[in-house]
Amino acid sequence: MEPEHRELERYMKMLCRMAYGLEWTDHLEYVLWHACIQGPMRYGRLDLTQEHLDDLRDLSDASDGWITRDVQGVPCWLPLREWQDRYASNVDIIRLDEATPPPPDLRLFGN
Repeated sequence: MEPEHRELERYMKMLCRMAYGLEWTDHLEYVLWHACIQGPMRYGRLDLTQEHLDDLRDLSDASDGWITRDVQGVPCWLPLREWQDRYASNVDIIRLDEATPPPPDLRLFGN
């Protein structure tokens, strides 16, 4: 991937870590794209703000594409048109409006 693709991937991973403490969750790329289209939303422990979404759009525009995972789970960049076609073909099978609840805050349980 090119540097601008890596920057988009880095930002998507950062949002995922803020939401779930993980680098990547199932369908992250769909949820973030959905938010870019629909507007701010709750994702795990993170409120995706308009600023987050503007940053995602700017990074996507700069890379002229979107980051997804291939069948082996390896990050890959897709040209924007190809990503939009994939999103449109698959969005119906993914529950985007019913976000997975965040993991419990283990600090609440003490050590």
